[in-house]
Amino acid sequence: MSQMDMEYEIHNLEQIAYDVVLRAFKAQSDALTWEKEGLITELRKELRVSDDEHRELLSQVNGDDLIRRIREWREAGGNRNIAPSAQHINNQLPSPTISASRNMLGTFGID
Repeated sequence: MSQMDMEYEIHNLEQIAYDVVLRAFKAQSDALTWEKEGLITELRKELRVSDDEHRELLSQVNGDDLIRRIREWREAGGNRNIAPSAQHINNQLPSPTISASRNMLGTFGID
């Protein structure tokens, strides 16, 4: 792979990492604490997530039905039975790019 391809793959992994943290924080609570806001800001810097990328990822997280249901379940005390929808499971499957990235990382001895 060329250097440009590798940079693309690295940035793709950075976006995935940022997205996962956003999803976890939003599943915990709709309102972020100052501490979590600080962590998000630091992550954005370290993972090279642009303002536009941040807005796009945050929009996706805010529109995610499973994240909303998890948050509602937590706010209700965890008494409701939630099951992931088939559509959401399909959306969470790794894309070919992500799978290729993981395969490539294995090639470099990173698992």
